Amino acid sequence: MGLNKDGFYTLKDILKYKCIWNIIYGDRSKGKSFAVKERSLDHAWKTQKPTIGYIRRYRDDISSELVSKYFQDRGVNLVEKITKGEYDMIDYYRGYLWWAKRTEGKIKRGEPCGEAFALNLCERYKSTGHPYLKHYIVEEVLSDKGYIKDEPKVLQNLISTLARFDEDIEVYLIGNLISRVCPYFSEWNLQGVRNQKPGTIDIYKMKQEDGTEIPIAVEFAPSPEEKKSKVFFGKAEKSIQGAQWETQEYAKLPDIYDAFNEVYNICYEGSSGFSFNLKLLSHIEQGYLIVYVYPAKRITGRILSSRFSTDIFTTPQLSKDNPVEVLYHNLIVRNKICFADNLTGEDFYNSLKAENRQIL
Repeated sequence: MGLNKDGFYTLKDILKYKCIWNIIYGDRSKGKSFAVKERSLDHAWKTQKPTIGYIRRYRDDISSELVSKYFQDRGVNLVEKITKGEYDMIDYYRGYLWWAKRTEGKIKRGEPCGEAFALNLCERYKSTGHPYLKHYIVEEVLSDKGYIKDEPKVLQNLISTLARFDEDIEVYLIGNLISRVCPYFSEWNLQGVRNQKPGTIDIYKMKQEDGTEIPIAVEFAPSPEEKKSKVFFGKAEKSIQGAQWETQEYAKLPDIYDAFNEVYNICYEGSSGFSFNLKLLSHIEQGYLIVYVYPAKRITGRILSSRFSTDIFTTPQLSKDNPVEVLYHNLIVRNKICFADNLTGEDFYNSLKAENRQIL
C-alpha cells in the first residue's frame, strides 16, 4: 500500500477516500512531498490557473531561493516534465509561485501557478481574493522546534480565508517522523497515530456543531525493507528509512525493576495527550534515589496537569511545601531520571516543551 513499483510513495491509496484533509507522514526520502507536488503542479498546468497554495509555518521559510529548491527535486525535474520543457523551475515573486525558465543565468517567468503563505501571518491574508486555489501543501507539520500558538486552529482559519466556501479542495499536511507530540494530533484527537503501523490509512470523523462529519485521512507512509540506502546509519538511519520516530538516547533503569522499592508516584498529564507515571524509586541495596518515567495507562492519584480541576491532588506544578515533591524536582534537575525507552523520553520532554515547561 502507498508505494509505486519503484518503491516511492504514491497518493493512489489515500485519494480513494476523497478527503479534503489528508495527513501524510513517514520516514524521509520516500517521495511524500514529491507525490503531492506532482499532483498539484500537474493540475495547475492542465488548468493554466494558480491552483497551488504552498503553506509554511513562518515567513522566513518562504523565499525565492527556498521555494525554488522545494519544487526542484533531485533526479527528476517535475516542472520540466509536466510542462514538456517549456519551463524548468518555480520562482517565487511577490507572493506568487510562477512557472519559470532559467536561461543564461536569467530567470524568465511565465504565468503564476500558485501562491505561498506563512501561518504566522494568517491575519494578513484576510479580505483578499484567491479564487483558483485547489491544492494546499502544508509542509513540516511535525516539528521538534515548536509550533505557533493554536496552530491547528490558525491553519483552519487560513484555509477558510483562502477557500471561502469552496469544498472542492485538497489539503495535504506532510511530515517526517520527528515527534509524536504534535498539536494537530492532540487538537484533532488523532490518538491512533501513536500506534499506527506503516502502510496504513486511518480515517477520523470530526463532528461539526450541526452533526455533520468531516473525515480526515491519516496515512503512515510505508517504508519497504528492500532498496535501503547504504549512506545512513545509527539512530538517524531508523527515522530516515526505518519507519521509526526520531529519538535521542535516554537513560534507562540502571538495574532490574525488582532491585528497587517504590517510594512515591506522580502522574504527569501533558496537554498534548501523552501521560506519564513518574515513579520515585529507591535502590534496595545501594540506597540511591531516581525518578523512573514510563507511559501511564490510567490517570490517578497525584496528578500534574495544566487543565483546570477542583481536585486538590491535581495541580499544574510540583508542590514546594511537600518534601517528597521537592526531592522530585531536585532529582530531575540533577538528571537523576531514567525512562522505559528512548521513545518515552522523547515524548516526555516534547510534552514539556509543548507546554513551555522547563521542568515540572
